[in-house]
Amino acid sequence: MTASLGMSEPGAGSDLAGLTTRAVLDNEHFVVDGQKVWTSGAHDADVVLTFVRTDPDAPRHKGISALLIRTDTPGVVCRPFASVHDRHSLDFNEVFFTDVRVPAENLGGPLHEGWRVANGSLGHERTMMWMAFANRLEQLLEDFRPVGVVNRDRYATIAMDYQALRLLGSAALGQAARGERDVSGVSVLKVLGSEAEQNAARHALEAAGADGLRNPALTAPYNPYGPDLFTASWFSRYISTYAGTIAGGTSQIQRNIIAQRVLGRPSGSTSNKQTSTEEQTAHQSANGS
Repeated sequence: MTASLGMSEPGAGSDLAGLTTRAVLDNEHFVVDGQKVWTSGAHDADVVLTFVRTDPDAPRHKGISALLIRTDTPGVVCRPFASVHDRHSLDFNEVFFTDVRVPAENLGGPLHEGWRVANGSLGHERTMMWMAFANRLEQLLEDFRPVGVVNRDRYATIAMDYQALRLLGSAALGQAARGERDVSGVSVLKVLGSEAEQNAARHALEAAGADGLRNPALTAPYNPYGPDLFTASWFSRYISTYAGTIAGGTSQIQRNIIAQRVLGRPSGSTSNKQTSTEEQTAHQSANGS
């Protein structure tokens, strides 16, 4: 059985607390209506772990529940769409729910406690995402051949970022293996990995000049065991890095978490204070407090 994660919505991307997909309990079933977007692999998945609002009168970060919804259930429609860097890459999906009846036993975790489930899932995702960033940085170090003082200096920065990411990531995995949770610290890892990859790809693109914009093109020997993106044009490799700064919580969201939860900085406005309270509640929940 394969599963996909249904979090983001057209009006609620990194702001999961703003989701509007609703589920109404009707005897032994929930009736689900709404839409998800950016749902990776939904068209190939057997189920979608879907976050829905089950108590519309509760505060934004409460009244959310997690439901396992089979993709072959009547009323579920998955529509894959192309990625910006490859029109043939159909991984992302829009998922529509229209009067979808889901057995109440498919509830994941306690009713109205989906916020805790979501943050546990995101914490795990962010802990593991650094591996993909590190693999792509390692590949780029092999493919990028710097010429000149400036490009060699940038290459050295890429190499240092790669080593730092490996060390911090390994430490995070060790903590996870011991059952220790440092959700805020994982945000540091997420920002470092995603932005190091993006900066590295930008440096390679700039160094290539006009040739870097040639697309399609090969920037590395063909590898039948690796993703095509590892050998694609520098432009494709650069533009694809934006997914890393968005998926699993945008860099802006991660910086808010780091500022407030790691550095202890106060939020600046009334709206930020509300967000801060919700984020702190989320991280306390994820840490089991």
